[in-house]
Amino acid sequence: MMESSVRTEDQRAAARRTLTALLITVVALFVGSVVFMVVRGDQSAPEGRRVLAVLPVQGPNPEAGPGPYAGFGEGLAAYFGRADPMDLGVFGPASTSRFVEAGEDPLAVGRTLGADMVLVGREVAGDLSPTLVVELFRVDDGTTLWRGEFGVGPGLDRSALLLRVALDVTEVLDLPRVR
Repeated sequence: MMESSVRTEDQRAAARRTLTALLITVVALFVGSVVFMVVRGDQSAPEGRRVLAVLPVQGPNPEAGPGPYAGFGEGLAAYFGRADPMDLGVFGPASTSRFVEAGEDPLAVGRTLGADMVLVGREVAGDLSPTLVVELFRVDDGTTLWRGEFGVGPGLDRSALLLRVALDVTEVLDLPRVR
């Protein structure tokens, strides 16, 4: 009987030691995480870092959704998202579409998100064929930093168009080319 109570006490002591070790480990991880975030926080958003908001590209009928440009804004956001995050932060259509769907002005969307620039695109009817108009605006004063107009008739290579827009904007923003 005494041997059984000693064994029970040993098991309880071992369980307490295990629980104590686990508690110390959890506390150490928590404290380490907080220290890491505080130290890293000073480096995560350097002064001079620009933020770009990429709005969904609007098709010929905005009420019907993006139409032929589904995924175009996401592709642009993915391209710019590969830039060094210390140089450029990016909000893609997943973050901006709810504002656009609510009818907000692109500059207001940029201000709401804390972006420095917004990239918007829309298809407009042309004399012979439709044209995709893509514009880059500075949020603080509405200045147009870049504007591109691209014919989007039948047989258009959307991947090539996306890359052309991305490279033009990359040049305007003076960013290194992303691979």
